[in-house]
Amino acid sequence: MNGWQELYEEIVVANPLRGCRVITAYNEVIDLVHKLRNDDIQRLRLRKTTRLSKSLPRNLEDFAAALDFSLRNGVARELHVDNRLFKCLESDYDFIHRIGGQAAIIGIVISRFSGHPAIIHPDRIDNLLSALLENENLLLPIFSRKKVRLIAPSQIASRTRSERHLIFEFAKGQNTIAGGVCPRHNRLIIDPISAIKIDSSFEKILPTIAQTCDVFVVSGLDHMGKDYESVFKRVASHVQVVKESNPRTIVHLEITSMTDKKKMYAIATKILPLFDSVGFNEAELVSLSSVMKNNPQHIDRDFTLDDQFEAIEVLLKVGIKRIHLHTLGYHLRAGRTTNIESSVRALAFSAAVGCAAAVRGMIPFPEDLRKLSLTPSQKGLRAVKALTDRLLHRSDALEFPRNPGNGFICVPAPIIKEPQLTVGLGDCISGTCVAAEKMSGAI
Repeated sequence: MNGWQELYEEIVVANPLRGCRVITAYNEVIDLVHKLRNDDIQRLRLRKTTRLSKSLPRNLEDFAAALDFSLRNGVARELHVDNRLFKCLESDYDFIHRIGGQAAIIGIVISRFSGHPAIIHPDRIDNLLSALLENENLLLPIFSRKKVRLIAPSQIASRTRSERHLIFEFAKGQNTIAGGVCPRHNRLIIDPISAIKIDSSFEKILPTIAQTCDVFVVSGLDHMGKDYESVFKRVASHVQVVKESNPRTIVHLEITSMTDKKKMYAIATKILPLFDSVGFNEAELVSLSSVMKNNPQHIDRDFTLDDQFEAIEVLLKVGIKRIHLHTLGYHLRAGRTTNIESSVRALAFSAAVGCAAAVRGMIPFPEDLRKLSLTPSQKGLRAVKALTDRLLHRSDALEFPRNPGNGFICVPAPIIKEPQLTVGLGDCISGTCVAAEKMSGAI
């Protein structure tokens, strides 16, 4: 038995999030999930598949091209489409309803492990979303009669329609539209043209609720509409308020896939430097780093470990203290830590949480981890071995230093061969990792 195997056996019975208090903003949505079948592919083959559109997808041909790109490369993508196309897809396919949105998912998973309710920013919660959130340990802040009140989502439900996202999940081995086979489980996310409305009372309440906050998670910046520059200024103000109210709070930014280069550049140059921590997957890392270097790259090219190191080092230069990359088979962490062992254990814990979500098909509870028997992937073990001379720790995991460090940590992650879901896994992983590091004193 290797050291990594022993670490995972310890991790699945641990709960480093106990007592963590988190605030998450800004997106809670309803995910409409459809698992692609061969008959779906056959129907789309009747459509002439066009080249991947650089403009807003407007018809089923554009949708077929976007879906086939994801299928051929096994990559996750998130696209805004014309609202008429969105309505057409919503009516053409059968869907199951799930809680969606990075803020909601991260808030729920941390609250399930911490024992404390997560406070979430209210974003258009209708009766259906309220029902999905009913049994979750979530509170929404409101400002009433010059006082701060925390209420359950059911108490704020309105007739305003919650945002829906269409999730087309596909499995490894799924036939592609143009011919061929999909190399990996993943999904295509289709979003309508809309914008998150930051609740004005949230800004009044934030100084009060931030005083006891351990982690403030920001997400949903890709859904801020055309006037995103003014919205980004409000986000920057929120981060400043949190840090002034409680300097010990860790402010974490969770990135998502974007196609708007100007918006990505604004995030990279104006938003990232404000945060203690940032999390993303490989495709999001490629997009951010290519914008920073003004050297467009495509997510279907071979993005090697060396490429990942170079891209992360580019982003570290803007002043971020901690970067977390989650990719299939391993997790990379870069930046400062006050305790290398605690950071390693946090990464392994978050990998286990992601595995529990993939096995369960939904956001996990602590008892779901205890049912797991996890083995680090061979891909991850090879990555750690290849990085031996560049890491803050030994590659065999037989012991870890407990001193501070500034550099790279790599943890081999288990791979679930038949995941019951793919959407939201990265949010579960990133959210629990930064919270675990905070509660263990590593950041």
